[in-house]
Amino acid sequence: FSLKERKRVKSVSTDLNSYYQGLVRRYFPNAKLVVDRFHIVSMLTRAFNQVRVAVMKQFDPNTREYRALKNSWRLYLLKNASLNYTKEYYDRHLRQKVTMAERVGIGLDLDPQLAAGYELLQGAMTALEEHNVDQLMDLLFTKWDVPAPFQTVLKTLRKNSEGVYNVTVLPYSNGRVEGINRMIKLIQRTAYGFTNFGHYIARIRLHQMGTEAEKRRRQVQAPAAA
Repeated sequence: FSLKERKRVKSVSTDLNSYYQGLVRRYFPNAKLVVDRFHIVSMLTRAFNQVRVAVMKQFDPNTREYRALKNSWRLYLLKNASLNYTKEYYDRHLRQKVTMAERVGIGLDLDPQLAAGYELLQGAMTALEEHNVDQLMDLLFTKWDVPAPFQTVLKTLRKNSEGVYNVTVLPYSNGRVEGINRMIKLIQRTAYGFTNFGHYIARIRLHQMGTEAEKRRRQVQAPAAA
């Protein structure tokens, strides 16, 4: 593409790879660099899991505290709004009835820095979802008492504050593309590779189309949804 055409590009959404950012600034001089929200949340959730595992390993595997942090770990990564605060269920690992919110609270009460990291993660997810620029910037530049993995993430995001700012004011995201990439990688991994590229492409398209059972289910649900 000519320089004239490349100057018409208004924004480019990318991850925090410095090489990509250098290429964007070089070849699309008028484009706003957008740090994709998918990667921001991924970095924070990865940091939280590292801290959670580190705290978990401080306890004996046979203790209640260890089980509280090891099991049901997916609950910690859900948004607060997705947690149920009223309906109880029996947690076989803790051997008691709890709500989803109580289950998360039991684990966070074990370490104040883990709780602070959780607050940072939840605040960032909410700010990104609501496109709240002020809230996200306050989170990034507040002095947090959080472990090293979170400090590394904060340092990286502060360094790329322009792109982080742009993601809150612009609607663009690489989430769907990243989902497709993950699907393709899983197909390749489960098949242990493909010797025929045509078969590889056909398998990807087949997966996107869905099975006959999935198609019938969609057809049944479609009138109800309408």
